[in-house]
Amino acid sequence: MHVFISDAHIRTDTSYRARRLIKFLRNISSEMTDLYILGDLFEFWFEYKIVFPKDYFKTLATLYNLIQDGKRVHYIMGNHEVMIGSFLKNFGFIVHPGHATLDIDGKTVFLAHGNKLDKRLWTSLWKSLLTSKLNHALYSIIHPDAGVFLAQGIAYLSRKQRRNPHLANMFENYAQSKLDDVDIVILAHTHIPVFKKYPNNKYYLNTGDWIEHFSYGVIDKGKVSLQYYRP
Repeated sequence: MHVFISDAHIRTDTSYRARRLIKFLRNISSEMTDLYILGDLFEFWFEYKIVFPKDYFKTLATLYNLIQDGKRVHYIMGNHEVMIGSFLKNFGFIVHPGHATLDIDGKTVFLAHGNKLDKRLWTSLWKSLLTSKLNHALYSIIHPDAGVFLAQGIAYLSRKQRRNPHLANMFENYAQSKLDDVDIVILAHTHIPVFKKYPNNKYYLNTGDWIEHFSYGVIDKGKVSLQYYRP
């Protein structure tokens, strides 16, 4: 079974959504072969050379245990992954920088966070700030305690921007255009769960989020579904 999640925006392992996600992953691990994280698992991820936020330790440990049990964990970068280096790869993650087209259960599946489709002013400003090599260099100089605190605050403001239904429609239109070449399109970013079936067994799925909806996608023996975790 292939499982797709996104947009948990975890700030600390003690948060309700982090604890719920950890419980979910432990419960589903026996059935799952592959986990796909479609971005924004954490509120903010900047990879330092020798440190990482201790508030993410339990979540990372849970994912590491999955990998040690033989599960494949894919990570597709979103807009809150500012800098991913060798840490996650050495951890055992299969890292996809922007998007991926994979064969899953005999289906051609296109995976992306989807933030590059979002042209709103705040999103564009956020992107320009986070992709600047100069800003990366300056940020790396700041002590991690101060840097993570500052970055999580800014990331929180980004996440709290109003959800735009037009954005969800834009994502669906984009998915339909991609379905000319693939069987399934799975996106994230909007925080709005969507499941659409089209002729010729074509599908668009948006994983929603792990903040309000606790939604996730599943491909199991070629069958596609959108599900909700209700422990």
